[in-house]
Order: sequence, then C-alpha cells, then structure tokens
Amino acid sequence: MKRKGFTLIELLVVIAIIAILAAILFPVFAQARESARTTSCLSNMKQIGLGIKMYAQDYDELFPMGTYPGPRNWEVNMDIPSGPGLLDCFGNWNGFNPGDGGPNYNGCSYGGDFYRTLMSVQVYPYTKNKNIWYCPSDNYRSASKENMALGLQSYDWFPNWVYNVWCPGSSAGFPGPFPCLGPSLWDQNPSEKVDHVAERMLFTERGTFGWDGPDYNPPNQNFNHSKGYNAAYFDGHAKLVVFGRKMRTLPASPWPAPPQPNPIPQ
Repeated sequence: MKRKGFTLIELLVVIAIIAILAAILFPVFAQARESARTTSCLSNMKQIGLGIKMYAQDYDELFPMGTYPGPRNWEVNMDIPSGPGLLDCFGNWNGFNPGDGGPNYNGCSYGGDFYRTLMSVQVYPYTKNKNIWYCPSDNYRSASKENMALGLQSYDWFPNWVYNVWCPGSSAGFPGPFPCLGPSLWDQNPSEKVDHVAERMLFTERGTFGWDGPDYNPPNQNFNHSKGYNAAYFDGHAKLVVFGRKMRTLPASPWPAPPQPNPIPQ
C-alpha cells in the first residue's frame, strides 16, 4: 500500500502554526526569565541590607562607612573605578589591601575602594558571599575575580541626594540650588537612629537616577530591569521601585530638576 506524504500546502500550514506559537511563547519565556532575575537581584539587596544592619548591631548602631572618615550620607557611583585623581582623595586607607587580589588602596574614598571595603571588610563577615553584589540582569558588571578586586559591582550606595538637602529645618539651609522634594536627610547620617526607615533607600541599582532608564526623555538602556529598579531600605526590607516614581522616592531622584517652588533670594 502506497503511503501518502504531506503536501506542500500542509507543510506550509504546519510551519506557519509553529512560527505563530513561537512568536507568542518566546516573549513569555523572556519575561519569565527576567522576572526570575529581578527576584534574584531583590534577594541580593535584601541580604546586603540585612548584613549592614547586623554590622550596625556590633558598631553602636552605626552603618559602615566604606573608606570615608565618617558616615557617608551621599551617593557613591558604582561605575567609578579605583585610581588616583578621583573624588574625595583624603588619604584614608591609603596603601591598605583587603586581600581580594586587587591593588593597594590609593587614598581616594569615592568609587571602587569604597565598595571593596564593604564587600571584603565591613559587610562580608555578615554575608560570607561576594556574589550577592552582582545583579544577574546587569549587562555591565559580572561576578568575576577582576571586578571583585576593583570593587566594580552592581549596586549604588544611595542614602541621600540633591532633592533632600535644602529643606525647611535643614542645617544646609533653605531654600537651596535644588528644590526640596520631601523631608531633609542632610542631618540624618546613615545609622539605626534615623527617621523614615521604611521609606528611605540605602542601596539601589541601575535605573535610579533621573537620567537613566525608560522613564527619561529620551529613554536609554542604563537600567537592569524592564519594570523598575530594586532598592534596599533602612529598615532591612527590599522592594522593586516602579519606573515613573522618582519624584516620590526618598531620596528623590528625578532629572531634570523640577521647578524651584521657592526662589533663592538674590
């Protein structure tokens, strides 16, 4: 008995059905993978935040200072490598080496050496894991020995920025060069003794600054997750901050700066 094969039309129909199913399912698979990565990143943030709180229990409720001589109540850019001629070169920790395979410290507090100190000296005893400093969705930083040895990782120390400085009651004065978008954090150095612990961010990631992410005009690709950025808070919890809310976070981080409601006296 002669067996009849598929006709050309039938094969084309089957191929078309497969192509349609692939077009439907592949984005679903990609979204599921990104969702898993976002959750893994959130877990990293949670572990780092809890490590810092455990550090504070041993050091009179003070948070780690990295390579600074006192509390660092400002952001530290995670993309600035260690090296001479950088910001805040006070000579602190100059020549120190944490034994991470990297060069000796150069005395500049801002940048990679700040994070090397957190990763290898101050927070590491409480987390025992340097891989948590790397977001699986970060296209710029991977958990390589080379990056770890330079303090190049995925997360931003971000307890304060320009919109929570020049506010009523702040020792910095009011008004100032940037508008006040919430309570002043200028006199609230990172510790267990500050106010607004459930709302105030301590660590964030790519996409936090107003000039980063899909909510900037024009949009750009400097963000890790499609829906928002993860943040660890002073009280130890972590959550995803949805894009489009940078005016309402603490600290706030929109860009460009909104109009100054109180003109600076001339």
